[in-house]
Amino acid sequence: MNHPKNAIDPFFYLGAAFNLIIAWQYFRLWSSPGPDDGELIVSFATLMAFEFVMVHSGVFMAVFPRKWSLLVFFPFYGLFALAFSASMPNNLILWVYLIAVAGRMRFAFQDVPIGERVRLIIRSAIAAFFYLVLTFAVAIGAPTVPELGLTQEFLNSIGYFDISDTGGLFIDEPKTALSLGVFYFIAITVMEWFVARIKTGALQEMAPT
Repeated sequence: MNHPKNAIDPFFYLGAAFNLIIAWQYFRLWSSPGPDDGELIVSFATLMAFEFVMVHSGVFMAVFPRKWSLLVFFPFYGLFALAFSASMPNNLILWVYLIAVAGRMRFAFQDVPIGERVRLIIRSAIAAFFYLVLTFAVAIGAPTVPELGLTQEFLNSIGYFDISDTGGLFIDEPKTALSLGVFYFIAITVMEWFVARIKTGALQEMAPT
């Protein structure tokens, strides 16, 4: 797609809307979950664990040649998506992976200016950094993360702990995963806004020669 030089890529707005919708869903499940939201809580908690795979795949798909993305990284990380999806009561992770990769794969089917490829690399690297830092902060500060609507009484009343056979911090204490989801997806949306505004010329100068 051709658009004016230094204009913000229209795909940014689609990605931003997608991120903010996910952030809102995380906040809703964290603050005011309903009695029928048990499976969604498990799914979104697992999704934050899977995001570790997503951010790494984003970096590799941005850095390596398009053939590697299509023939190696897409099927390789797709296996992780299938494995995570198999442990969940629905196919949320699989759909999120396919949507995210579809956005990345558009670079594989067209000649992208070097500046735009640098922009993608910067976004992917910062997203990975945000994920690691925020995950570490939430894990360390887990006892201080407010439960909001995810009280033990509520989780027990909906049979939450009987829904998933897996465990771990994000599943055992879903407040950690859901709060992380809120902060992470808002953070990367703000970050991507600033990265999208960097002039293409400046990005081209950053590219290796």
